[in-house]
Amino acid sequence: MSYPLFIGKFEDDFLVLTDEELHHAVKVRRLKEGDKIEVNDLQGNIYLGEIVKIEKNKAIVRPIKKQEIKTPEYKITLYQCMPNQLSKIDDIIEPISQLGVDRFVPVLCKNSAVKQSDVEKKLLKWEKIALNSIKQCRRLYPLSIDKPIKLSNINNYDDLKVVFYEKEYVRKTKDLIGKSYQNCSIVIGNEGGFEEFEIKELVSKGFLSLSLGDYILKMETAIIVGICQIKMILER
Repeated sequence: MSYPLFIGKFEDDFLVLTDEELHHAVKVRRLKEGDKIEVNDLQGNIYLGEIVKIEKNKAIVRPIKKQEIKTPEYKITLYQCMPNQLSKIDDIIEPISQLGVDRFVPVLCKNSAVKQSDVEKKLLKWEKIALNSIKQCRRLYPLSIDKPIKLSNINNYDDLKVVFYEKEYVRKTKDLIGKSYQNCSIVIGNEGGFEEFEIKELVSKGFLSLSLGDYILKMETAIIVGICQIKMILER
């Protein structure tokens, strides 16, 4: 049986729901004292619990048992070049969270028309989307979202580093089958794609230029396809 999942924190021996979580539990889900729920304490634990008291400003939950949650042994960082419409990023935070991306880094590239300050204004919204998404996919921790950086400032030491490039016609993700990796960083372009000098710079830093296939994909599609392909390699 599945139970609704909320985000809470411990106060003494009880878990407590407040603010938006309390509103969602009581006003939206119409939960009552005696109902069972799951609570993520954001400390690496999800508990099955029972609501024992609902007060004006909080719901008190008695933990029954700690749930066993399987977590991937690998880590994925997504360096995403910023599109001209930042609202497109609003729509991809939840799916990349569900796909298990650990860290999201907004990147300003040659074809990014937005300013760093524009991106920084969106960070709180993206963090809220990431936090809410863990209730659906049962992640222990929300997706980490960094401050924006320039593409030239990308420096990473993961054992697998890839950039999906629309003008790469030879190397594909399948070429990595049979190899073992712990962590991966992925760079994906925006609707304007990459300039050749940007690819050369990333390659000089150890990134592999890979193709996503014969067709040019929209940014949103390339993100999902790219992550799924890399997950197949990491999970072997």
